[in-house]
Amino acid sequence: MKKFTKHTIESAPEDSKSNLQYGKNKYGMLPNLFRYMSGAPATLDAYISLSKIFNDTSFSVGEQHLIMLAVSIVNKCDYCTAAHSRAAKANGIPSRIINAIRKEKQVTDERLSALIEITQKITVTRGNIEAEDLDAFYKQGFSPENVMELIVGISIKTISNYINHITENVINDELKPFAVGKEIVD
Repeated sequence: MKKFTKHTIESAPEDSKSNLQYGKNKYGMLPNLFRYMSGAPATLDAYISLSKIFNDTSFSVGEQHLIMLAVSIVNKCDYCTAAHSRAAKANGIPSRIINAIRKEKQVTDERLSALIEITQKITVTRGNIEAEDLDAFYKQGFSPENVMELIVGISIKTISNYINHITENVINDELKPFAVGKEIVD
């Protein structure tokens, strides 16, 4: 069986080098996910482009990371669970909320709970949700347009979760304090 290459900036195809440098600058490290994706420059470019588009949605940065964490929990992606736990905490989300999502427990904030629930239902059902699921989401002040934006976030995580599974990616050292099974503390 052929192995996936975990590139460095120096070993990556020329068309991936600027995106790898972008990832290193943005995250303060070179994510292993990016190192694997860089072997297929279009894949890395698609992931980064879609991430930038998701950044422009109406969700706060903290909410964006909760959405991506919720998808990663459903898809059982340890790498992205650690990465988005770290990012959610860095963007002001309390540890109690992050830990609840990671443990698949109810989030006490009703608005965030509705956001997590609809995200996970869309992910689990592959978009085949019920009208009452949408109604519960809308009752918390969300809109049909927010559903469209959620699908962008779910799409990003589908790309990265699947790549992490297929490459058998391991988390970077910088993410180890946020590894699955660890309690996140404030």
